[in-house]
Amino acid sequence: MSAAEDNQQPEEFHLPRTSESEALKKIRHTTSHVMAMAVQKLFPKAQVTIGPWIDYGFYYDFDNPDPFTEKDLKTIKKEMAKIIKRKLPVSREEVSRDEAERRIKAINEPYKLEILEGLDDPITITTWVTSGGICVQDRMWRTRRI
Repeated sequence: MSAAEDNQQPEEFHLPRTSESEALKKIRHTTSHVMAMAVQKLFPKAQVTIGPWIDYGFYYDFDNPDPFTEKDLKTIKKEMAKIIKRKLPVSREEVSRDEAERRIKAINEPYKLEILEGLDDPITITTWVTSGGICVQDRMWRTRRI
């Protein structure tokens, strides 16, 4: 490397904020649900709490008996890749509050019931057709799009 190359400043780039792009919002929201699916498959006792997109990515909180280790995180990442490769379709439907509550109870997601309480009617839910996971927001894509 020459002295001139060594003194060059790194090229600046703009990392888009989720709030700047509806497509990025859907990608990050969908990816957070993929992570939740992976965690629930690998750690059946883990309860999903809340997992929104944020300006520079996404997160999910889990109620799990044991903290996740670095090894667990790597395993979760691998499982996420497998889920994405399955190209899961999603289904959106408008349902009554009672129906949304019934479906959420059927998959034993008490934290989603808390989220449901704060929503106005009508309720739109999005489900992963093959997994039964439920989202009460209309911001998900089929996994082939992420």
